[in-house]
Amino acid sequence: MSTNNQKNRDLSARPKLTLRQILKISVYIFLGLFLILFLIFYLLYLSAQREPEFYREAKSVPLEVQQTRNAAVVDKIRTLNNDFQSRSKKWSGTFTAEEINAYLAVETTKSGANLLPSDLQEPRIVFLSGSVGIACRVRQRGLSAVLNLSLGASMPEPNKLVFRMRSSQAGALPLSKDYIVQTISNVLKSKWGNVTQGTEGGDPTFTIQLNIKNSAGRKVRVENFAIQSGVIQFSGTTE
Repeated sequence: MSTNNQKNRDLSARPKLTLRQILKISVYIFLGLFLILFLIFYLLYLSAQREPEFYREAKSVPLEVQQTRNAAVVDKIRTLNNDFQSRSKKWSGTFTAEEINAYLAVETTKSGANLLPSDLQEPRIVFLSGSVGIACRVRQRGLSAVLNLSLGASMPEPNKLVFRMRSSQAGALPLSKDYIVQTISNVLKSKWGNVTQGTEGGDPTFTIQLNIKNSAGRKVRVENFAIQSGVIQFSGTTE
């Protein structure tokens, strides 16, 4: 009995918190949680801005160098287009990643170019053996992130081009492949038309059935397509 009385006296002797003190403690807890959440989201934001090395290097090339390279690319495209016009003509093309990046740096910024959706900006690529890495800045609803994709590329038969999405990231953060599949599909369909989506080993795939014709209406047949380190090569004939 005396023990219980002692406990009661101890409890009553403890200072009671006033309403003001309780509110003050609550504010401190709220501010602490807010700062923790802010730091988490800020770190996620910074991670989403991280640029892959090839992207940083490609964007650091001076504009005047890009313009010179792009002029050479435009000449190569013009020559290739002329080859397309000749019946029974065998043609081939080779482009480096540097040349393609120069074309992207110059041509996509021209007024009315409409080469990409408006929310995709500053695209750059890198060619690896059998695959292409693509990075660009995505701006949506006031937010931005660096989209980084790895696509396997192959041509199992003439005029049939297959891309396989191997990975997708927002900066350094993994990005759900389902999130970006429709965007890729829309871009491919806008340029090539006949695109079929599928899966391989759990990875999304995009199969493009090429249907290219020259100015005379003759079919341009792409027979070979390959990506090597730093270079893309293709060849075919005009029927």
